[in-house]
Amino acid sequence: MNKILSLTLFIFVLSCSISAKSQNNAKLETEVRNNLVFIKHKVVTGETLYSLINKYEAKSSEVFELNPELKNNPTIKIGQELVFPMMKNGKHISAEGLKKVQKSEKSNQKIKKEKFHEVKAGDTIFSLARDYDLDISYLVEANNISDNLIKIGQKLLIDKTEIEKIGKKLEEESKKEVLEVKPVGKKHKEQGVAEVISTGNRTTKNLVMHRTAPIGTIITITNEATGNTINARVVGNLKKVGADQDVMIKLSPFAYYKLRPRDSRIRASIEYYTSK
Repeated sequence: MNKILSLTLFIFVLSCSISAKSQNNAKLETEVRNNLVFIKHKVVTGETLYSLINKYEAKSSEVFELNPELKNNPTIKIGQELVFPMMKNGKHISAEGLKKVQKSEKSNQKIKKEKFHEVKAGDTIFSLARDYDLDISYLVEANNISDNLIKIGQKLLIDKTEIEKIGKKLEEESKKEVLEVKPVGKKHKEQGVAEVISTGNRTTKNLVMHRTAPIGTIITITNEATGNTINARVVGNLKKVGADQDVMIKLSPFAYYKLRPRDSRIRASIEYYTSK
């Protein structure tokens, strides 16, 4: 008998519809109960209880529990206010979860709308790459950034589609020069700080400066935080004293940002071979 009653109720809910002219949906309102977020929905023309349950990905039993008046009369009316759980990926969203969702949506809208970003105080290429969800090496190359420095008021291209198009083209060009570490001679391994070479000269080659490796040596550099690895050619030697004395290796901007750094300095490991 209970099964027949449940089936009858389900069919009845499915067939319940509103018969008036179409109206626009009201702005989504929410409320928090016990740290869980609930949606306050005002019924408009054409909606059925079943369509709303489906829209908000809720369970019928929970909707009836949240709206006791539906147990006696599941017919919904225009203007009637109903409560639904706010769901995402099958889970009830918490108050903290809602803030993250809203922040993500706001960020995505910003990314879609804006093509250029005007540099403000506190901006860095690292923060901009993170905020706009951009590959940092592509961001640098698309904007012809020679080093870590960007200036307040400077306008940078942040359109993801255009940036990736420019970055991938340059990446393909760089592949023409094959840098291969040949395991011949004495093997050297080091760990330490890696930085970008501050220079106004732009190149799409992987170039580095090291303290002792002979010029022309091919070195493998790995970003210990991300695991990204590149091979680069030594074009100069670092001084043993002064500003660079605590730096293990310096890389050309093109090479440095291919390691996907998260800061102006990274911990890196290197490997190379010499004849001695």
